[in-house]
Amino acid sequence: MSMTLRRAQGIVGDTIAASSTPPGISGLAVVRVSGPACADVVRQCLNRMEWKPRFLHSAAFCDPTSGETLDQLTFHFLPEAHSPTGEDALEIFPHGNPLLVESILRGLLQVPGVRLAEPGEFTRRAFEAGKIDLVQAEAVGEIIHAQTRAGLRNAQRLLRGELSEKLRSLRNSLIDLSARLELDVDFAEEEADPDYASWKPRIVAIRNDVEKMLLGFERGQSWRHAPRLVFFGAPNAGKSSLINALVGRDRLLVSEVAGTTRDFVEVPLRLAGGLVHFVDTAGLGKPVDAVDALAMDRTRSQLSEADIKICVVDGTMSSPEPPEGAPSGGSGDLYVLTKQDLPGFVSRDGFLSVSSKTEEGLDVLLREIEKHLPSSNIETEDAVATTERQRQALERALGRLLAAEANLENHPAVEILAFEIREGCLALRELLGEIAADDVLHRLFSGFCIGK
Repeated sequence: MSMTLRRAQGIVGDTIAASSTPPGISGLAVVRVSGPACADVVRQCLNRMEWKPRFLHSAAFCDPTSGETLDQLTFHFLPEAHSPTGEDALEIFPHGNPLLVESILRGLLQVPGVRLAEPGEFTRRAFEAGKIDLVQAEAVGEIIHAQTRAGLRNAQRLLRGELSEKLRSLRNSLIDLSARLELDVDFAEEEADPDYASWKPRIVAIRNDVEKMLLGFERGQSWRHAPRLVFFGAPNAGKSSLINALVGRDRLLVSEVAGTTRDFVEVPLRLAGGLVHFVDTAGLGKPVDAVDALAMDRTRSQLSEADIKICVVDGTMSSPEPPEGAPSGGSGDLYVLTKQDLPGFVSRDGFLSVSSKTEEGLDVLLREIEKHLPSSNIETEDAVATTERQRQALERALGRLLAAEANLENHPAVEILAFEIREGCLALRELLGEIAADDVLHRLFSGFCIGK
């Protein structure tokens, strides 16, 4: 984007425009417009005096000042009642030449009241219009940046409101409980003793649900990043050749000389479950020098951070064993015997047999890797919280509920319990975005791309 199209500071009521497709050449691009000037854009840039909302139309996009035709394209107009941003919206689909998209944006900015959107401003307007809550708004970013199929599915569930619905149910339960406690505060002198016994089960039930959500957050963190699969084994076991065969290209240097790999190397591969990173490492065993020892230390460091550990053993050895110096006695998630095509190869129980040269057994290995991915059970999972903001809000709610539960044992003044319950409810409302400071919203949406 050139300097002449720099973003301007916006005000409420502006009409915003931006490209929603990344830089680069494509068959089509998407340019979004949202705000009260959308109808003016259709009239001035697309030369249409009449159009049918929510229908796809063909038109010539013309520069509103020079009248030059920039592209023959399609567009559709979404009135505010049917718009994702809660205001009139327009989506234009030009051909995907970056020069063309920039020219179209220049034309849009000549329409009075139209400016370039800030990062995440379309989503922020949807949130401020009540179309989505803050958890759903964050899910938009998760959908865009998901690296695993599990992360993508969880983000889709969040955007559909599955977690939000549970949070609203907990919030309502706390509001009901808070109302009862406040009533007891107001009429404390007229009643005998507060009904502590009936309050505890309700507080415990809500606390258990919040704890489950926090456990779900911890479990879901493995879905947010591409898993790292660390291949380890003795020198010359065939780790580099195996990774090359799995990715289908000679990405790693291979040699018959033991110790060719001296440092770890990451190689990305997209599987059915999403992106993974294969990590090739230096061979483990008895170091021959200080550099070799350092390389082995780095291998062990990589293993300590691995999502999946794959032990690679030369299948032509007379008694194949995991390498000396491997962590936990060579403990791995998968065990692979290489060089199945060579004379002297002997299969072994508990090991997958492969040949990097003939590719025999690679399909079986890939299926086993898929089974071991952290996201393999996503179909049975509930939607879980994903962001640090969500975790902190749940932690605050849990802390207040635990405090209320602990205080119950001592039969405290009802005002104390009412305060803890109110604060717990406040944390859930902040989580949903029902209460949100401007700096929190700015920090959240500024991390989005322009056009979303």
